[in-house]
Amino acid sequence: MKISGKVAIVTGASSGIGRAVAFELAGRGATVASVARRENELAATVEQCRRSTPASFDLVEDLSSREACERTVSTVLDRCGRVDIVVNNAGISIRKPAVETTVEDVERVMRINFFAPVYLTLAALPGMLERRAGSVVNITSVAGYLPNPKESAYGASKAALSMWSHGLAVDLHGTGVHIGVVSPGPIATEIWDKDEYAASYTGKLYPPEVVAVAVARSIEQGHVQRTAPRKFGIPQMLYPIFGGAMRRGLRRYDARVEQSSRAKS
Repeated sequence: MKISGKVAIVTGASSGIGRAVAFELAGRGATVASVARRENELAATVEQCRRSTPASFDLVEDLSSREACERTVSTVLDRCGRVDIVVNNAGISIRKPAVETTVEDVERVMRINFFAPVYLTLAALPGMLERRAGSVVNITSVAGYLPNPKESAYGASKAALSMWSHGLAVDLHGTGVHIGVVSPGPIATEIWDKDEYAASYTGKLYPPEVVAVAVARSIEQGHVQRTAPRKFGIPQMLYPIFGGAMRRGLRRYDARVEQSSRAKS
């Protein structure tokens, strides 16, 4: 599917991956409706997008409710007449031990990371099916395939989004509507600094642009699954075979990271 001339909704576009995706799609000729909660940061995203596609605009919305998600799609339809592309990127992190994670924590993560993409997709889907053209790309995470310490709720939300997306891809085969999943590895975004507990991962962080390019290529080439960077697809493929050993390794690594953090403090 060509991106040029299309109308795209990108959620979580005020920073990080969402902002990079908005820039990438605008640079390839799409009119981008950037959606996020933070008005000032979102305005900066749209200002950059308009350098490529002057009709791009912003929508300040909190996507934690079905009403806000459906209103977002309705607003874009009223303004542009159609929605060709939806990139469900908005998400929140929760990093705490499972025994400290409350039901309310899990519900909040699922509401943003899983149900918001469901609401947005199902609101935009009828028009895509009618035109027999469209693309939905859901941003999941390698953590949805490979469990990380202190991220049980986050990983579950991303796993649910991934499986739902793959189910849609099966059901919508032959309709002209593309459903894709892009699973980022460790990307340099604000998400690393927002949780109470430090991340276990201490390795290299990759720029959000690698995910943005993967999203664009998924749309253009009709890919159902991509990992960005692509090498992080290897651990998720190995986990079903070597899960026990990998879990033990992750626990030992997390313990060393915690010990090191306590020593520094």
